Amino acid sequence: MKQPKEITSLPIYRNETLGGILERTKQGCRFSFAPEFMTDQRYSWLTLRMKKTTKPLITNGVNLPPFFAGLLPEGLRLETLTQNLKTSPDDLFSLFATTERHVIGDVFSGDDGYNWPLPEEMPPKLKALNFYDFFQRLLATNSYLHGEDSIAGIQEKISASMISFPVNIAKSNRSYILKLNPVDKPNLVVNEHICMSLARKCGLSTAFTKLVRDGAGNIGLLVERFDREFDQKKKHFLMHHQEDACQFLDLYPADKYRVSLNEIASGICELAPAALTMILRLLQLYCFSYLIGNGDLHGKNISLLVKAGGSLVELTPAYDLICTMIYGDHKMAVKIDGRDDNIRRKTIIGFAERFKIARPAVESMLNRLLQKFARHKQLLEQIPMAGKQKSLLFKTIEKRLTDLS
Repeated sequence: MKQPKEITSLPIYRNETLGGILERTKQGCRFSFAPEFMTDQRYSWLTLRMKKTTKPLITNGVNLPPFFAGLLPEGLRLETLTQNLKTSPDDLFSLFATTERHVIGDVFSGDDGYNWPLPEEMPPKLKALNFYDFFQRLLATNSYLHGEDSIAGIQEKISASMISFPVNIAKSNRSYILKLNPVDKPNLVVNEHICMSLARKCGLSTAFTKLVRDGAGNIGLLVERFDREFDQKKKHFLMHHQEDACQFLDLYPADKYRVSLNEIASGICELAPAALTMILRLLQLYCFSYLIGNGDLHGKNISLLVKAGGSLVELTPAYDLICTMIYGDHKMAVKIDGRDDNIRRKTIIGFAERFKIARPAVESMLNRLLQKFARHKQLLEQIPMAGKQKSLLFKTIEKRLTDLS
């Protein structure tokens, strides 16, 4: 049985079709498309940047291309994975070799040369569980790494398939992620649920979220995955293709706070036929995030989606929306025209016009958003916060509403 550090090549699949072989090299890595993928008329690319070609795609200096690096977990989960493999943080190839098909989207490693111990046969029931004890137990054992918990992102999260939820909470034909509070932000999941609820009231398309409690009374956030859709006829989950902005811009996750909204919009224009509509939605998401004080709208929190069997590139529903202002983070992670604060209506309109979006369309979007936000902004009062934080938040909101009016 090969250890991940010993694996030198990985078969890469898109859905159930072999896309090619990813190999380690002394200089980095090399990807070669499979002959069957080259002749498959259903696909013209493996990822939005990895188009079909007979020439190997070479990556030097790093042993994993940016797209695949973007599929890895971050934070504590990545640290645990690195420690369990007894490898270095920059050995991305070995880390990726453990993820199998348990990633976001439809592109995954099909290698089964190394098998982690299987998780428990019967998932524990919600009311017999303590989320945090369970999370720590999964971190401490290799069974965590075998499950669907390679899912990208820094926050503590568990695949909901590893827990037995009542049917009135989690439907059997849906796929979910369970998110937990980090130690330093004990109310983050409530924060996210409220911000996501407010976003829907303001006209944004979002992932579905629901607060749940374990047997010890701890709160978790159940988030429905939009990259998985149950096919009633075939009785299995379809895997939709998803790429975050770092992935479709061919950047590594470490660049998620360095990318600008200008670069993201330019990338969308390059990759999507219906780019103008998508950029308008991107601006709606950006303005909403600005209004709620979301300083964590970074390059991995904006994504594109291509549904299984289709070719239309679209913007995903919004996800990971939180108010970071109450934690002292006042500025936007992604700059627009060099600005991360004091963003005004003329900034948004000027940005849109450079991307050939008619001024009336931008004006209409902003007017609808501001009207709905002003009507429902009191929802944010439900986020647990100190009086000073609440005062500062709503004072800032009023200023930003005026700036965007």
